[in-house]
Amino acid sequence: MSVLLWLILLPLAAAQEWCGKVYMENETVIPPGGQFPLPATTKTPQLALRCNPALIPFLPDDLTDPASSLILVDALVRNSEIAGAQPLVAAPSARNAGLLVSVSLDGKHLTSGTVPLNGSAALPFTLAGITPGLEPHTLTCTATLASPKQTFTSIPTNLTYLPSPPDYIGSITKLDLRTGGLLAKRAHTQEPYQAVFPVGFYTNFGGYLEGNDTVLEELKSQGLNVVHPIPTFDNLTALNLMIDKMEELGLWLMYDMRWDYMNSTAVTEQVTPLRNRTNLLLYYTADEPDGSQDPQNAPASSAALINSLDPYRPSSLVLNCQDYFFTEYAAGTPVLMQDTYPIGVNMTFSVEWHTPCTLVQGDCGCDNCIGDFEDIRNRMDDFAARLEVLGWERSSTVWTVPQGFGGSEYWSRAPTGAEFLVETIVAVNAGARGSVSWNDPTTPDIKAAASSFARALPVLTPFVLSSPLSSSPVHFTHVITPGRLDIGVWAGADGRTLVMGSNLNYFAASIPISEVFAAANLKVPAHSDAQIVLDGGAKVVHSQIQFDSVQSGAWIFG
Repeated sequence: MSVLLWLILLPLAAAQEWCGKVYMENETVIPPGGQFPLPATTKTPQLALRCNPALIPFLPDDLTDPASSLILVDALVRNSEIAGAQPLVAAPSARNAGLLVSVSLDGKHLTSGTVPLNGSAALPFTLAGITPGLEPHTLTCTATLASPKQTFTSIPTNLTYLPSPPDYIGSITKLDLRTGGLLAKRAHTQEPYQAVFPVGFYTNFGGYLEGNDTVLEELKSQGLNVVHPIPTFDNLTALNLMIDKMEELGLWLMYDMRWDYMNSTAVTEQVTPLRNRTNLLLYYTADEPDGSQDPQNAPASSAALINSLDPYRPSSLVLNCQDYFFTEYAAGTPVLMQDTYPIGVNMTFSVEWHTPCTLVQGDCGCDNCIGDFEDIRNRMDDFAARLEVLGWERSSTVWTVPQGFGGSEYWSRAPTGAEFLVETIVAVNAGARGSVSWNDPTTPDIKAAASSFARALPVLTPFVLSSPLSSSPVHFTHVITPGRLDIGVWAGADGRTLVMGSNLNYFAASIPISEVFAAANLKVPAHSDAQIVLDGGAKVVHSQIQFDSVQSGAWIFG
């Protein structure tokens, strides 16, 4: 959301800091603290054994789908002391050897198999011997390397196996830890789960959505699949009528409790009637709590309360700061969002507060940013690196909030549609598994760009929401060139390859198709096989992908 709006609404005493930094004139500069502790580097390689369920949660309907009853085991080899790391004393010849893994649930053997060093494996098991319940089970893995013999133990994690949902639960959303994506469906039906890549906007309720079905009909026609109404919701009758219309249209709801999430009574009063909705995808608790310096345990406490009321959908929040108590604010929330807004900003001097912006002072609207598209990728990479250090890289997923506004406060202008598409693609290539922009109403150019991405989802989703551990494996390579082309390559087991890329420059650039495929260790296909699935202006011409200024595109090869 708009940082300035937050600052206006906060009490004066708290409003003099954002991300722990003073930003007003004539304030004493005090370093904010709260930086994420970087793990110590080691001379000896470390092995961090990770053990996670494939889905959160499992349900009895998974008994009929053994392809989903999997334990994911990762044997990460790093030269740093990340969570659970133990020294790896292995001869070079043993680096290609497999680890023998035994999986335990509540101390009892569950399954076993092998995982390669610095690799991953999905080990099948059966739910048949486990009793569904609301309390999670403790999941641990032990791995043995034969020569020289070493034993490694994972940090315990949770396996949740819920009962079939009661009548008051209208839909189910699972987190697929193989991909970071969501799987959702209406409850109490035999429908299969749908892989959902959310694309939509934080959308004004008062004066826009309220009492206006036409807006929802237009969003549906534009291919968008999720709506995030912005509170307050003073007219509850209008809110429920809006959700009724969303259910009718098949639009997913992302329900926002930003103003109430620290009030347990208010949260309970909202979650209780909402949980019977058939289109409720997930809840949203805190909006930039790190910026406004909410109590650091508040998001986790709210997520835990919501989970006790409705364990069948996840919670989400957005973090605004580049590096301010990340662990504390991210804890307990499976869907993390970043809102990096680098378009039309002065990143060295605040036009709002007339103070410098540095690592220890100031607020320029994009914390510790440079003012280019790489700010988005860097923030995504920061989140991913920290989640791996903490051991949360599978149990948490990251979405992006593209900048869809401008012309006021810190931002001199809104992005163009082309820039908006670059923002989105850069984040997706860096691992975003959802895109919800701030905010709608927006410009027609931005809405058209969002629509073009959303309309491509039927082709994009099977690639982007897949991984080497999926039932149909897909291998991803991120190609970043010195000339600022950002390209994602998803290679499917069926021989088809998705290539999606953007030119981050405000001038033309190109890249040989052979260079893209070589970077992904793939055989170069015939260029005539390229099928465009997302037209952002870039073109495949003979043996090149050609981009004009901030152009994008996506193609299927093979």
